[in-house]
Amino acid sequence: MLERLMALDRRIIFLALLIVVIIPTLLKVSFPISSITPTTQDVYDEIDGLEPGSCVWIALDYTPPAMAELQPQLSAILHHCFAKDIKVLGLNPLIAESAPLGHKEFRKIGKEHNKIEGTDYVYLGYRPGQLSVMLGLAKDMETAGYTKDMNDTPLSDIPMMKEVKSYDDANLLIALAAFKTPGYWVQFVGDRFGVRVAVGVTNVMYTAMFPYINSGQLKGVLPGLQGAAEYEQLVKKAGYSSGGPAQAGMSIQSIVHYALVLLLILCNVGYFVIRHREAKDLERRQTEAVKQSVGLE
Repeated sequence: MLERLMALDRRIIFLALLIVVIIPTLLKVSFPISSITPTTQDVYDEIDGLEPGSCVWIALDYTPPAMAELQPQLSAILHHCFAKDIKVLGLNPLIAESAPLGHKEFRKIGKEHNKIEGTDYVYLGYRPGQLSVMLGLAKDMETAGYTKDMNDTPLSDIPMMKEVKSYDDANLLIALAAFKTPGYWVQFVGDRFGVRVAVGVTNVMYTAMFPYINSGQLKGVLPGLQGAAEYEQLVKKAGYSSGGPAQAGMSIQSIVHYALVLLLILCNVGYFVIRHREAKDLERRQTEAVKQSVGLE
């Protein structure tokens, strides 16, 4: 049996792993998360402590390759905000490609909570200028280059924008980033204008956020898909939503990791058992050869 396991075609192994992924996906397997990362809890507490009618700004600084980690973060945050009747402003002053990704998600989650675009949320999208746009938002939208939203509706015709003019009207700014942009939000917006800043980042960027966390410049950090799954659980537990894709994704990852570890253990055990058996056979043959050479047999 061990010999057959060691001789398995790699295509069979790949097929087995594919099945391990497909079955939990179809069954919508979702394991509960035993502990919440403190920085994830911090982001949740920041939003949960806001009063209805407050305004959260969400800046998206990522492109399609990072959607698997950051789009579920956006979804969970929007569920939380809309369930608490918090107004949300979406913008993309740094990464143009993220504008359609964010606008689509805003509309999707907004529809689930019966929110109206222009009244409960606004998506400004991208404007060229990057740093000048970020700094201009401290004064007013027009200075930053924003005169219309993503639907080309003049801001003067949008009800929500009559109350949201600058950073002074942002109760919290959350930047979801796959690049080194969190530092810009911290230095040029948080420190300079006193805006409370939190971020969501890809998992590999998480440790780079520690200096900002320890200094108190960041009010919270969501670490990749794990952070999204944790936030989904917090939001679901509070009754703000029925859950999301991140928890299921993390569960499937865990199942695949367990399968790979089991396969590695079996292969290593098989390797050493076979090597031991071969060594014993070699020793037996050598002993027989010695006996024959001295005429004992």
